[in-house]
Amino acid sequence: MYYLVIDIGGTKTSTALMTQDGVIVDDYVYTRDSKTYCGEDAVYENSRDAIVHIIDRFNVSMDDVLGIGAGCPGPLDTKRGVIIHAPLMRWKNFPLTERLKKDFNKPVALDNDCNLGALAEQRSGLAKGFKDVIYITVSTGVGAGIVINGEIYHGKSDSAGELGHISIEENGKQCPCGNRGCLELYCSGTAIKQILTEDAKKGVKALVFDMAGGDENKLDGKLLAEAASRGDSYSIKLYNRIGRTLGFALTNVFNMFDPDMVVIGGGVSKSHRFFHDELLHTLKSRSIIHVSDEQIVYSEMCDRVVIYGAYHLIKEFVEKGD
Repeated sequence: MYYLVIDIGGTKTSTALMTQDGVIVDDYVYTRDSKTYCGEDAVYENSRDAIVHIIDRFNVSMDDVLGIGAGCPGPLDTKRGVIIHAPLMRWKNFPLTERLKKDFNKPVALDNDCNLGALAEQRSGLAKGFKDVIYITVSTGVGAGIVINGEIYHGKSDSAGELGHISIEENGKQCPCGNRGCLELYCSGTAIKQILTEDAKKGVKALVFDMAGGDENKLDGKLLAEAASRGDSYSIKLYNRIGRTLGFALTNVFNMFDPDMVVIGGGVSKSHRFFHDELLHTLKSRSIIHVSDEQIVYSEMCDRVVIYGAYHLIKEFVEKGD
C-alpha cells in the first residue's frame, strides 16, 4: 500500500510515491514547472498530470493507494481544502482537495508548504523527538511552519507563520503585501538578487560582478555563494548582513515561542556556512532567553522536506479516519 504526495510550489511541482513507512519508491521524485500565471485550471491540470505521471511510471493501482497528501503556498483553508489566494497560480478560493478527490477518488489532506516542512522535521527530521519546533524557509521569500506540542499550529485563520512579513523597518522597502519593511525584502533569494542588481548599477566593484560578466540575469544567490567561496569580500559582507537580519528575526521567534529547535531550509540556507556565525551571534546577543548552538540547525531534507511533510500529513489523516 502507498501514499501519493505532491508539493505544488511557485516555481516547480514535485510528486512522489511513498511506502507506508515513509520511503520514497525508487528514491524517485518527479519535478516539472508549475505553469505559474497560466490560469487556475492550467496550474491544476499540470499538478494533476504530475500525479498521473507517478501512477503511470510505477504502474500502481489506485486500489493500492491509501490517500494523497498535498502541500501548497497559502493562505489556505485546511479544513475545507481550499486555496484562498495563491497569486502565482491564479488560484482564488480554489477547491484543490475537492478537485483531487474527484479525479482520483481517494482521501486528500492539504496544508501549507511551510507547515509541512515543520511537520517533516518534527516527525522524522533533525527535530525528531522534540515537541516544539519551528521550520523556517529562506528561499524566494521567507516563511515559517510552527509545531507546538507535536501538532501544527495554524492560528485562527490558518495563517500562522508569515515570518517573512514581520516588519523590521518602520519605513522600509515597499512590499507587494502592502506593508513596508518586511523581513523577506532583506534576506530572501529575491532580496539577494535585488541587492546585487542595484549595486551592479551603482558600479560597485567585486568578484561577483566580474563573474556575472555584465549579465544581470546571472546575479543571484548561487553566484553570490560561489563568489563568497572564492573569498570575495563584498559577497562575504553581504552574507554577514543577511545573517544579522535573520538573527534579528530569530530573536523574535525565540522570545515569543521558546522552541526546542529551529530548522532552517530553503535555497538560501544551503549557503549557511557564510552567514551562520553572524546569525548565531546576533541571536544570542539579543534574545532574552538562553539559546544554545544546537537549537539552530539546517534541514538535510532540502528540496524534499514538503514531500516528506505531505506523507506524514496524509498518513496521519488516514489513520485517524478523518
